[in-house]
Amino acid sequence: MKKSPKNLLINFICAFFGVVAISGCQCIPSLDTEKEITPSQYSKLMCVNCAPSFEKIKIMVGGVYLHNSLIYDMEEGFKYSNVLPGVTNFVVLFKTDSVLYNGFANLTKGVPYTFLVIQMQRRIKSLLLYDTLSNYLPSNSYFRFVNVAINSPSSLVFQIEQQYPIFAPLGFRSFTQFFTTFPEKYKIIIRDAEKDSVLFSIRNFQLLAGKGYSIILRGDFQAKDLRYRTNLLIIQHNFDEIYNLETKR
Repeated sequence: MKKSPKNLLINFICAFFGVVAISGCQCIPSLDTEKEITPSQYSKLMCVNCAPSFEKIKIMVGGVYLHNSLIYDMEEGFKYSNVLPGVTNFVVLFKTDSVLYNGFANLTKGVPYTFLVIQMQRRIKSLLLYDTLSNYLPSNSYFRFVNVAINSPSSLVFQIEQQYPIFAPLGFRSFTQFFTTFPEKYKIIIRDAEKDSVLFSIRNFQLLAGKGYSIILRGDFQAKDLRYRTNLLIIQHNFDEIYNLETKR
């Protein structure tokens, strides 16, 4: 049986809007979907183990394991992970998945952070640092000082020499903002001002253009085991990747 032109037109209109309705549907992705989320929708998080008595720890953020074995002796290879912004649960676990730390933080979209797992005697605490810069230039270098060493004297002074001398007295769980300097080699010194003694000295440490550096004093001043004694950890932040990406959007 032949369809009339009117019926054909009605069928065509119905079919057309049916296709538009299907192709135009944009479902909001849930946490269970595999739809890719663009980097601009994430916060960025770098985790560092600064608890000398806990050699390997697990870190779960927002119900997702970022690290199954974050090692205390790790000296390089620290990277940012993408995490969903908002009020987020941070959980630190040890060995048989016993919970060492459980807390919350409100993460801002597009902002990089460093999450330090630190130790206060036998307890675990955290220190969440903003890795933000007020004015980023790829031709500059950036650095900050952080003191998370247990039983730290209150008279410690952190110094960086060469063209840009900085002196920062820092007690336990203290840190500075990021300072800006020229990319070249510097001498890094940590000394006890009260005893007038140098605890750590690194000569000719290269600060690269577009990078940031966290100069972290960690460990335990009173530890008998050499593995847990105070040491200096320097972490590189790839600001050239983070901030160049932001400026291109």
